[in-house]
Amino acid sequence: MALPNASSPAACSPPPASITTFDTNVLAEKYRFSYWRDAICAHLSPSETMPKIGDAPFAARLRKVALGKVNVCDIRFSPMENRRDAACLRRMPDDDVFVALMKTGTGRLVQDGRCALPAVGDLVIYDSARPFLWEFEQDTRMIVARMARRQMAARLPDFEHLAARIIRPDQPLASTIAHTLTDIVELEAPLSESCSQRLGNSFLELLTASLEASLTAPGRRAADDDLVRQAKTFLLAHIEDPDLDLATVANRLGVSLRTLCRAFAADGTTAIRWLWQQRLALAHRLLEEGQARNVGQVVMQCGFSDFSHFSRAFKKAYGVMPKSVLRAAS
Repeated sequence: MALPNASSPAACSPPPASITTFDTNVLAEKYRFSYWRDAICAHLSPSETMPKIGDAPFAARLRKVALGKVNVCDIRFSPMENRRDAACLRRMPDDDVFVALMKTGTGRLVQDGRCALPAVGDLVIYDSARPFLWEFEQDTRMIVARMARRQMAARLPDFEHLAARIIRPDQPLASTIAHTLTDIVELEAPLSESCSQRLGNSFLELLTASLEASLTAPGRRAADDDLVRQAKTFLLAHIEDPDLDLATVANRLGVSLRTLCRAFAADGTTAIRWLWQQRLALAHRLLEEGQARNVGQVVMQCGFSDFSHFSRAFKKAYGVMPKSVLRAAS
């Protein structure tokens, strides 16, 4: 299905030249996802896109602000999968670099053998010259900056190894980039051509400075920190699963089990020990706040499979039995 043009009754009102908006709500339900798929291909990267919500209505909105060499899109969408594989690369070649800011929801990005699990507030990098997979399991909002590869290569020659890498909010210039992206997509009127060009160039300089400072420093520790952080995010998201094992975590993150264990060792712990600490802390909070009817409910909710083992570990950590904390809260 082609995108409606400006004369189509389903099309949005014609926006200013440098600001473009697409909204699936202008169409009947059966046409919405096709409309969105075409919008993604036209304004982000050509890719295969599939909904993940079965028969539920799909909803999405895209607002693009053009700034000379940089396009910035504010996108909001229902759960979906966005895949650019080898066949897609051959059929629809593209050569752009993207930096995405997670505003709400969660996503999983796989590219170049790495897996990124960005949280709200994180920035993540990918490019359309190589295969990638984005998976979104819930309603999500992202702000995505798109720029030509040659623009990045001119400023950061070794940028290619940064695919599926995360810039955390506390890393150099990250908060400035996030605020700048948010301010850009909230523009109500288009800027003049000269102002757009200057802002686009300034954003590129700011972005490459942040990438250079945050992600290109030599040494193993930075990579370990990044992997440990992603693993912790995954573990917390599945804290209630008693069958969760390290092989599953490593596979989900696209690394070997040995690499995952080595990264946690560099952090002074193990993944299982850290997960147990989080489960115990959650159990203590639920009991202390009176959010459980009995200890058995907490055992199940926090991913423990052995009641006796849980009780012993809880007493060792907090000096009291779980029942004592529950009674004090009631």
